[in-house]
Amino acid sequence: MADAPPSTARRRVRRPTPTARLAGLAATLLVAAAAATPTSPGAAGPDESSRQRQSVGAAGMWGPHSGSLLTEYYEAFLRDRDLGRFREQVAARYTEETLCRVLASSPQVTARRGAVLALGVLGTFDGCNALLGRALRDEDGVVRTMAERALWVIWFRADSPENNQALEDVRALIAADRPDDAVDRATRLLARAPRFAEAYNQRAIAYFKLGRFAESAEDCIRTLTINPFHVGALGGLAQCQLELDQPREALKTLRRGLKLQPHSEALNDHVRLLEARFESDGPR
Repeated sequence: MADAPPSTARRRVRRPTPTARLAGLAATLLVAAAAATPTSPGAAGPDESSRQRQSVGAAGMWGPHSGSLLTEYYEAFLRDRDLGRFREQVAARYTEETLCRVLASSPQVTARRGAVLALGVLGTFDGCNALLGRALRDEDGVVRTMAERALWVIWFRADSPENNQALEDVRALIAADRPDDAVDRATRLLARAPRFAEAYNQRAIAYFKLGRFAESAEDCIRTLTINPFHVGALGGLAQCQLELDQPREALKTLRRGLKLQPHSEALNDHVRLLEARFESDGPR
């Protein structure tokens, strides 16, 4: 969601920066995972880690919901920063369904953190998008941060390899300040992949850069129709609505975003500022 609060000057609501490749995933998730040190609130201390290891048992078995081995893999990742090894270990022991169960039900913070990291590496849009979207409300801040970044990765690999690469091309054109070409490339991609939500979102970004705010808003809405957990599209839609002189609609959109990310200080600030603006303007 945006960092800049909306105001009467219609300041930009910036979207989270998407990360599309495994190397980028390693870089961004490492930042969040680094917070999960033994001194962090909720991190597994020596006693908890010992109990978790004992629960694995001599034969290396584990309960389907315990996340004990996952916790060990995650803690090793924090020490070694080897995402490839973490990926191999998890893929050998866990299914996506089991990882989702750990994230949804484990009381162990480190297990949920490990599940989010694993889903960011291995998860699919159909399999874990909604669950990761709900994890944006997790009581643990590390889980929330990693879930948002994992979502971006999953959104960029949600279609066929060919279409995922085409989306990367669109993103690169936007980064190169070629929004017209990005719109054309995204439109051709959507002609063959009309359910690729992130393609609509990237075209919305390109439209916005061109000052075509109504078309950008339409693509944000299309994104959200397919993927209601897309916090970036919500931020983009709110910005378009501000540019189109629809501040009350923007406030509704930001409140919708707040339901997904109730712990977001920036988003709470955005909402309070717009609410204060309407209070100062008086009833209409």
